[in-house]
Amino acid sequence: MVSHSKFEELKASGHLPSPKGAALQVIQLTHKDGVTNQEIARAIKSDPALSSRVIKMANALVAYQMRPIASMVDAVTVLGLNTVRQLVLGLSLMDGSRSVACRKFDYQGFWARSLLTAIAAQNLVLSSGIGSPEEVFILGLLGQIGSLALATAYPQEYARIIEKTEADVDAGLANLERAEFGLDHNQLTQAMLADWGMPRVFQEVALHCEDPGQSSFAEGSRDWRLLNVLHIADYFSRVCLTQGPHRRKMVPKLILIATRVGVESDMLTKLGDKSVQEWHAWSKLCGIRSVEVPSFAELLEAVPLTPDMLDIGEGLPNDASTFYKLRILLVDDDLAVLFLLKTLLENAGHTVVTARNGMEALGLLEKSMPQLIITDWVMPGMDGIEFCKALRQNPAWRNIYVFIMTAQESTDRLVEAFEAGANDYMTKPVNPKVLGARLRAAQRVVHLQEELEFDRQQLHKFADELAASNHRLQQLALTDVLTGLPNRRFANEHLERQWALAERGGRPLSCMLVDIDRFKQINDTYGHKMGDDALKQVAHALRGATRTEDVVCRFGGEEFLLICPDTPVEQAYQYAERLRQNVAANCVRGDDGQAFHLTISIGVASKKPALLNVELLLQLADKRLYTAKNGGRNRTVAA
Repeated sequence: MVSHSKFEELKASGHLPSPKGAALQVIQLTHKDGVTNQEIARAIKSDPALSSRVIKMANALVAYQMRPIASMVDAVTVLGLNTVRQLVLGLSLMDGSRSVACRKFDYQGFWARSLLTAIAAQNLVLSSGIGSPEEVFILGLLGQIGSLALATAYPQEYARIIEKTEADVDAGLANLERAEFGLDHNQLTQAMLADWGMPRVFQEVALHCEDPGQSSFAEGSRDWRLLNVLHIADYFSRVCLTQGPHRRKMVPKLILIATRVGVESDMLTKLGDKSVQEWHAWSKLCGIRSVEVPSFAELLEAVPLTPDMLDIGEGLPNDASTFYKLRILLVDDDLAVLFLLKTLLENAGHTVVTARNGMEALGLLEKSMPQLIITDWVMPGMDGIEFCKALRQNPAWRNIYVFIMTAQESTDRLVEAFEAGANDYMTKPVNPKVLGARLRAAQRVVHLQEELEFDRQQLHKFADELAASNHRLQQLALTDVLTGLPNRRFANEHLERQWALAERGGRPLSCMLVDIDRFKQINDTYGHKMGDDALKQVAHALRGATRTEDVVCRFGGEEFLLICPDTPVEQAYQYAERLRQNVAANCVRGDDGQAFHLTISIGVASKKPALLNVELLLQLADKRLYTAKNGGRNRTVAA
C-alpha cells in the first residue's frame, strides 16, 4: 500500500495524468448529490469529439444486450453514472498522454496493451458472468495507469529504469521503481483508482493483478475470480504484443492460468481471436496502433520434441550407449576447427549449422533453434563470453545447452565462462573422447527436458479435463434435471445480479411467478409421468416464447420464475399475457389418447422504491399469483 503522503506529494506536483476540460467537469458533477443524467449529458456534449466517442464506445460496450444508443442521455442512462464517469476518465487520459517526456516509455504500446487487456477482460466476464462487463472494461483500461503516471512524473529517472530492465530481464521493474521512487506502479495505480472513486475491490485487483497470489481474497470467491480474470487478460495482452519465440514460451502459462476460472483451451482460442478482432476495431476508434497477431489455434498448438535414437558414429567413441540426435550450432572463426567438428558430429548423425562469430550465431538461432551450442571463446565481432551473455538474456534461449571451447583451462577463465551462462567447457584441441563424453551429458539434459515437456502436455490435458469437469458440476448444480431449465439457486443468484444492475443504472426490472393450474388434478388423474410431461411441456412453451435477454427458471414444484431486465410493469403485463396464451394454445396427450389443454396463472411484480430488496419483489409476485389463482386461474395479475 502506497503511503498517503507519498501519493499526495505526487498529486500536488501536478504531474500525474489527470482529466481535463469536459472530462473534468463530468467527474466533478458525478460527485455532487442529486446530479441528473441530463446535466451529465450536457457536460459531455460540450466537447463534440468526446461526445461522439462516448456514444460509439457505449454502443460497443453494451452491444451484447441492448439496442443501439442514439443520444448522450441514453448512454448515461444505460451505462450508469459511475461507468460513464470512468469511461470519460479513460478517454481523457488516453487523449492527454499519447506521448510525453519519457523517451524510453512506449505510450502507444502502453495504451495498445491497456485497450487489449480491457477487451479481453470484458469478454472473459461476459463468458463467466462474474461482474459488470462495462466496469471491468474500464478497470482493464486503467489497471496499469501507475506505469504511465511514473513515466509522466519522473521522465528521466523512469527512462533509466526501463533501460535497466532491457539490459537485465531479471532486474524486476517493480523492485527498481520502489528503490527509485519509494513506490511501484501497482501501488500508484491503486492510489489513483482510490482517488478517482473506483470501488475498493477494483483497487485491490489493480494492486495484485500481476501477482494474484499476494492478494487476501479467498480462493474461489467472486473477488478472487475477478482478480484472476484481470490477471489472465493482462497476461493475454502481453502474449499478443510479444514478438518472436518468447511469445510461444509464454503460451503454456496462459493456458494454465485460464483454467483457474474454467476457461478451457477451445474457449481460450475463441475468446483470444474475438478479443484481437475487437481490439483492431477499437484501436481505430481510439487512434491507437495495433499489430497483427497469429490465430490462437496456432499459438496454442503444442510442439513436442521427437528426437531419434542412434549410436555414436565414426570418429567419436563407439560404445553400447544410445543417444538422441541433436540440432547443434557450431560457432568458431577457424574454418579448420569448424570442418573437423562438423564432420565428427554429422558422422554421428547430428544436424549441424555453423557460424563464424557470435553476431552471426544470434542471427541463426531463431531459424535453427539448436539444442546444443558449441562455441569458441576468442572470436572477432562478438566473442564466446559476450555471445553466452546475449543468449541467456532471451528467455526462449535459456535452456539451450552450451559448450564453450577455450585454449586455457585456468580457474578464473572457467569461472568467467560459467558465470556468463556456459553449461560445460572443452579445451582445444578437441579430443574426440572428451567430445563424446560431453555429448552424452548434453543428451541426458535434452532427454530430461523432453520428459518435462511431456509432463507439461499431461498437465495441460489434466487442466482441460479438470476445467471441463468443474464446468459440468457447476451446470448440474444450477440446472433442473427434469425440465433442463435453470433451477431455483440459479434464479436467486441471477435475480440478485439483475437487481444490482437495475439499482445502479436506474433501470426497470420485472419478474413473473408462473403456476400451472390444477396440476395436482393432472397427477391424480393421469399419473406422475403425465405430470412430468406437463411440466416439460410448459417449460418448453415458456422457453420458446421468451426474449433473448430474459431468463426462465423452474422455481419449485409446478412454479416457474421469469426474470425480465429493462422491462417496466406495463410491458411485463402484456408479455405475461402472451406467455399465458402461448401455453394455453398447446395440449398434452395422455396414454389413453385423451388430449387436454394446460393453463397457467401469472403474478407480475416490478421494481419500485417501496420494494427494498429481491425478497420483497418475489413476495409481491407471489401475492399477485395467489390473487390470480383465487380469481379463477388462467389469468395474469400485475396490480
